[in-house]
Amino acid sequence: MFTKEHLEHFKTKQVFIHTHDFPDPDAFASAFGLQSLLENYGIKSIICYGGEIERSSLIKMVEEFNIEVTPRTKYDNQFLNAVNILVDSQINNSNITFNPGDDVYCIDHHPIFSDAKYVWQDIRPVGACASIIISYYKEANITVTKDAASALCYGIKMDTNDFNRGCTMFDIEMFREIFEYCDYNKVTYINQNQLVLNDFEAFRAALKNITIYGSIGFAYIPFKCPSTLVAIISDFLLSTAEVTVSIVYSRLDDVVKFSIRSEDKTIHAGRLIHEALKDIGNGGGHPTMAGGVIYKNYLDKISNLESTVERVFMGAYEKLYK
Repeated sequence: MFTKEHLEHFKTKQVFIHTHDFPDPDAFASAFGLQSLLENYGIKSIICYGGEIERSSLIKMVEEFNIEVTPRTKYDNQFLNAVNILVDSQINNSNITFNPGDDVYCIDHHPIFSDAKYVWQDIRPVGACASIIISYYKEANITVTKDAASALCYGIKMDTNDFNRGCTMFDIEMFREIFEYCDYNKVTYINQNQLVLNDFEAFRAALKNITIYGSIGFAYIPFKCPSTLVAIISDFLLSTAEVTVSIVYSRLDDVVKFSIRSEDKTIHAGRLIHEALKDIGNGGGHPTMAGGVIYKNYLDKISNLESTVERVFMGAYEKLYK
């Protein structure tokens, strides 16, 4: 948790809490939980995000739990003179694209793939960033509000895939810590309404474009698809018996976004995508789940995207694991 000196410093400046671009439930839950915690110390803050809120379920989450979020572009010229707290993200990662200045604090659960300078950081290898935020309430002996508790529970459930992916005992303990304070009916309602009918077009496209190399499965969605839906389809592909590593990707505006899943304990999803995209983009993440991007300036030079993707990933696999 922040020190007393940090908290006093926050009271003298504008405080922004930043999620990664195209936020997911864990990102919004962590930001909202932290915002609610800081209010106990008389500190007001603004939750900012880059990209878009892509999924109807995420919109429901924001509405049901009364979370106020603002596009980062509204405050672009104010960050350099403010306190900037990154949650569920790190400087230099592919999932956050802005200059936060020097007064930067980081709370995250992703592995560190690039060195960065923070005033203070709390980066732990746990299943969900929301779990770290809950631990601050416990340390400070502060009771979490019903909306914040509900959001944090939902964030943990989603990022650990209902405790089936990357989950640690810490995540389970933190979930239990605030379960009694949440509205679990709302959590269940949002959790059970992840898809809309239009999403099945992306599933159909992915199923038509599946390629398998050994137990590594690739699926390309050749049109704009929300990052969170790409992740859902990656989970779906991994659920097949023949696939132990799933690599699903889609065009998103002027980049290509990836979602990687691995249930093979010998293949670290974050290291695989970091190695595969290091010369044409950026990527990283956990042993079981990771993400990345191919940048526009490299896309313009690629004549066949699918063959290029399969080549760089299989090349990374050969280098790291053969």
